Amino acid sequence: MWVKPDEVLLANALWVTERANPFFVLQKRKGYGGGGFTGLLVGTLDTVLDNKTPPYRILHQTPNSEVSYSVAIANNKIEIFRDWEWLEQNLLQTLGSFENEDESTEFVKCKIESLVANKMVPKEDEEIEDSKTAVRKFRKLFNMPKEEKLVSHYSCSYWKGKVPRQGWMYLSINHLCFYSFLMGKEAKVIIRWTDIMKLERGNNMVFPDSVKVSTREGDHFFSMFFNSGETFRLMEQLANMAMKQLISEGGGFEEDKTMFARTKRRTPKKVSTLKRDLDARSRSDAYRSTFNLPLTEKLDGDIDCVLLTPYNKQHVYARMYLSENYVCIASRVKSLVKVILPMRDIQVVEKVENSVGANVFTNAIVITTKGKMNFMFSQFNERDLILEKISDCLSRQNVPTSPLRRSHSRDPDSGAETVPQDENNVKCQPALVSLFNRRNSDELTAKEAIKEHLWEVHFSEYGRGMCMYRTHRVHELILMGLPDKYRGEIWMLFSGAENEKATHPEYYADLVRQSSGKNTLAAEEIERDLHRSLPEHPAFQSDLGIGALRRVLTAYAWRNPNIGYCQAMNIVTSVLLLYNGEEEAFWLLTAICERMLPDYYNTKVVGALIDQGVFEDLIKQNLPDLYSRLDSLGLLSMISLSWFLTIFLSAMPFDCAVNILDCFFYDGAKVIFQVALTILEHKSAELLDCRDDGEAMTILGCYLENITNRDSSMPNICHTNIMMCSASAGSKQPSIDVTDLIDDSYRQFGHLDNQYIDQLRLKYRLSVVQSIEDSTMRNILRSVSSDTLFQGRELEDLYALFKEEYMTSCYWRTSQQPTDLADKYDPSRPYYDLYKVDIDQFRTMFLSIVPWAKGSRGGVLALRSFRYLDENLDNMINFKEFVHLLGIICKADFTQKMKLLYLLHQPPCLLATDDMDVDSPTSLKSDSAENAVEATDFFDETEEDEEDGVETKTAPDGVIDDIEIPSSNSGLVQSRTEAKAIPQREKTVEAHPGVTSPPRSLDIASSLTYSLPSDSLTGEIPSLTSEISDNTSLSSQNSMPKGENLSSGSPSQLIRWRRKQLKEKTDSKLEFKNILPLNQMQFIQMWKTLYDMFQTHPEEQQLYHAIATVGTLLLEIGEVGKRFHFQKQNSTLEDPDKSSSPSDSGPQNDPAPAGINVPAGQGLSVEGGMSISKVQDEMLKEKVDHMTTSLSGIHVKDKEPNHAMDATESQSKSTLHAEDLPKSADAKQLYSESEASLTVTVGSSSASLTDADWSITFEQFLASMLTEPALVNYFETVTDVTQSVKTLRNRRLRTQTSSV
Repeated sequence: MWVKPDEVLLANALWVTERANPFFVLQKRKGYGGGGFTGLLVGTLDTVLDNKTPPYRILHQTPNSEVSYSVAIANNKIEIFRDWEWLEQNLLQTLGSFENEDESTEFVKCKIESLVANKMVPKEDEEIEDSKTAVRKFRKLFNMPKEEKLVSHYSCSYWKGKVPRQGWMYLSINHLCFYSFLMGKEAKVIIRWTDIMKLERGNNMVFPDSVKVSTREGDHFFSMFFNSGETFRLMEQLANMAMKQLISEGGGFEEDKTMFARTKRRTPKKVSTLKRDLDARSRSDAYRSTFNLPLTEKLDGDIDCVLLTPYNKQHVYARMYLSENYVCIASRVKSLVKVILPMRDIQVVEKVENSVGANVFTNAIVITTKGKMNFMFSQFNERDLILEKISDCLSRQNVPTSPLRRSHSRDPDSGAETVPQDENNVKCQPALVSLFNRRNSDELTAKEAIKEHLWEVHFSEYGRGMCMYRTHRVHELILMGLPDKYRGEIWMLFSGAENEKATHPEYYADLVRQSSGKNTLAAEEIERDLHRSLPEHPAFQSDLGIGALRRVLTAYAWRNPNIGYCQAMNIVTSVLLLYNGEEEAFWLLTAICERMLPDYYNTKVVGALIDQGVFEDLIKQNLPDLYSRLDSLGLLSMISLSWFLTIFLSAMPFDCAVNILDCFFYDGAKVIFQVALTILEHKSAELLDCRDDGEAMTILGCYLENITNRDSSMPNICHTNIMMCSASAGSKQPSIDVTDLIDDSYRQFGHLDNQYIDQLRLKYRLSVVQSIEDSTMRNILRSVSSDTLFQGRELEDLYALFKEEYMTSCYWRTSQQPTDLADKYDPSRPYYDLYKVDIDQFRTMFLSIVPWAKGSRGGVLALRSFRYLDENLDNMINFKEFVHLLGIICKADFTQKMKLLYLLHQPPCLLATDDMDVDSPTSLKSDSAENAVEATDFFDETEEDEEDGVETKTAPDGVIDDIEIPSSNSGLVQSRTEAKAIPQREKTVEAHPGVTSPPRSLDIASSLTYSLPSDSLTGEIPSLTSEISDNTSLSSQNSMPKGENLSSGSPSQLIRWRRKQLKEKTDSKLEFKNILPLNQMQFIQMWKTLYDMFQTHPEEQQLYHAIATVGTLLLEIGEVGKRFHFQKQNSTLEDPDKSSSPSDSGPQNDPAPAGINVPAGQGLSVEGGMSISKVQDEMLKEKVDHMTTSLSGIHVKDKEPNHAMDATESQSKSTLHAEDLPKSADAKQLYSESEASLTVTVGSSSASLTDADWSITFEQFLASMLTEPALVNYFETVTDVTQSVKTLRNRRLRTQTSSV
């Protein structure tokens, strides 16, 4: 890239010349792309200084000059060589014609400047490109997805030990990151905002101008910021957003799409979009807090102006703030004057022409309201822009076409009440004080009448309604106490609730209709507390007051299920209903819960706990001696919670507390802290002398209970509350007037403001929310401890990982999974159900932690495990389900692991719609009904066991070695022994080129038969004599009667008796009885999972041999059982009279069948003279013949010419024996080749189907798996997941090998 020629005095400093000619040199920066000390030094300097010098440059120099000029730079060789070639082709010949060097230098400079001018990049584009570069670097360094938005980055130092590491801090929406590269070593830090417990800013000798970030793992110190104030404010804002996200249990950051149009005029272009967004949010928060506007209002802009105040005929320097629905004005002098003009009340806005000789009214506009009030503003710098903005906002206002439904609404300017036209069934109660405290005008006290007169005078002079001039005179009148007549109106006005009510005229009535009659948990709690709400007042001893209170509380719980209902809300709402109509009380309650005291009334009362920390901080600052005493008594956390939750309504007589409410609605939350500090200051002497917390509580309780209100118009009602002093507490405290208390609070602690309170809330929100999270973690771990095998640190690590994955889904998911709101906000919801993950997060954790998910089919196993856990079909998994499954896989015994593996390959885990990708032999055609009848009861979980009371039990460890395999596969056991004598042959099968991975879709049915030589199937079933003789310890009812022989019993009786003996000996568990059999498709899928499970295991080859052997055994068991069932069904259809099993009439204690004996040394014989061993031989021979035919498409090649099979042997044996595999061969490679080469053809069909009649039971599967020590050792291994969890949690910290 061409650059404007600039002088370079030291041409070779940190640069190496690669090409040169008489007029130009091409240089590369030292250390770029190479190692050594120079590279480390240059890289370190570039990192510390954030030097973005490109690694390549071209200099113009002449032989006799010591000064060079840079003419081109580039980031790679291609660009720099292109510019070099252009110079050689176009300038070298021309430069050679100049007579002196100065002329050639001027020519080069002029030529390069012309090239730069033609390709000039605007500065704005450069700033955008720099921002994009920072984003790319952030994502690459910290392995962040594109959904993670970078806000800003700052140069700073990170103190690692005693050595500071200079680098860059990256602040994103969800993470605080730091990266440094010094002397070849990287330092990388990633901290989630949700993990930060404390943010502190310090300035000392050790850490000058530093920021301390505290997490559960430790403290992190950052210092040497270029602009520490801006950095710390942004960090606080991001951490505060994260804490609010934790409180609300989800909901990621959503960028404001309208922000750019609103802020582009005053925000520097170099600031990133997200930084602008956050700055705009901060300004909008301050704007809404200053003028008590709805939470949806966003500041569009502000501008200086001059306001004409008609009440004193003066001009006030002020600032105008514009938003979509409001024009607000605040004087430069604090609290001098404030005006709020809702767009809904503006009639017209117009210019005022400049008056001759009157410079004050230059560039003036006049806004006229619907109440005929005129507001004049002048000295605008951009009057036309302001007019255009206000006009656009007015044009977008929604004008209702039907009469608005209002209950006792007031005119926005005059304040006069209007009679609504009620068109619905909801009848709202007026202010209860007008019904239960009626008085004529002559009954008013003199002070009450004076107050009303003063307010009427104020309304006539300053205006009435939302558009009134708000001056210090209003504050003076409020400090005197509001008259009952105007109290409700003033509360609505200064709290901003009037704005909400005016913009939602039918909202409350709709909520009442929707929530009426609904049986919810919040409604039940409200019913319990209705008669506890201000019971001393007659209004709440009648159905009118109770009904209004019920409707307001139920409507709000319906509006905001996140809060629902909190016990303190009934006390506050009852007082609001005394002075306001029902609808007005609802909107005042909304303003308190959502704007003025945020998060106070949710299930965790987070806001009150935060303000409790703020209050303690204020006591420490203003009353340090008292703070030490109260802290030693443990009283700080006891006194503030009840005061703040009810705004002192439950702590003092409510006719006194309403005066505090007057100031609260005008000045906000600062009033609560002022009054609380004043109460402590008044009683500080006594509190310092108290001996214990009980005495201190009595002192405060008596003080608050005896506060009086000399101007109260309410009847003298005895107040009852939890802090009331007892009769035995001694003499009464002197009466204190609430007006004096409030006046003292403003005099002593009036320096507090809401902005400072909000800053302290940011500080304590971190610690309070993290404390709640720690408590939640303990509750969750306690609730799942009985359902998982994990304990201690492992369980905590899994919880931390699970929560992080849940939060990640909140951060980066474009669309959140749908959730049931009733379930989400149900207080009875179990703790472990608080966090849930979907299949994506579950798969990530499953593949990284579970030892079974090491191969290419790990994702399939994860999906089936997810289905296994998702019993309620909401596509979400909670923490209890997650650790229960992992506990079985990692910690359970062999039997439980086998049961889980077995169930994961049955519905609903394995569905018929899944992509099986299977080729397997077709079912065998059975033609022997007699054989099927003999084996029916052995291979089926029949109902006879339930009728006979037989419990299914499995063998404990150590017993399985004494169990004989059922007669149907006894020959298989013998065949494995005989197969060891067969000479080993090195064989292989044709592999598809390029296949090197383990088998994924291996034809399991065919491959499992490799270990079963056809000539080994002729062995006879061994005699049961030895086993029966070993069973002398069994009970007499299960023993075989003397004198009876086996040969005289029926085959079905024999097999049923054999099965009973097996079950009694193995002591199976009852839970296994209800497990369904496994069909051939499910069996094949399970064996695919097993083949994939052992990859990278040290005993991989032995495990592959073991599953091949067990698979062969199970395959033959299933084939025999299938033939028996098939023949039984045919015999039932042909001769129904013979369909019933002879066992139905057998004895209940199930002894050996009558007429059965066991001759020594002989096999079992069946009625009709045919031995069981011969039946099995014939069946298994037919099976092998069919398998040989079906596998005729398998081509076997010699791996080495020396070990080739002759043609005759190849034709007679088309199966590959597992025992014949060479010991030196790699099992995974061999089975991979087998998968690629095996093709099964049955008849003329090219693709075979699975056998629908084939099945095995869980007991057969378990017993077969126990025969292989390698498999037993593998599945009995206990897995420690600590390291796997740590690796997964720190996966973003892995070192980057490529340069950035």
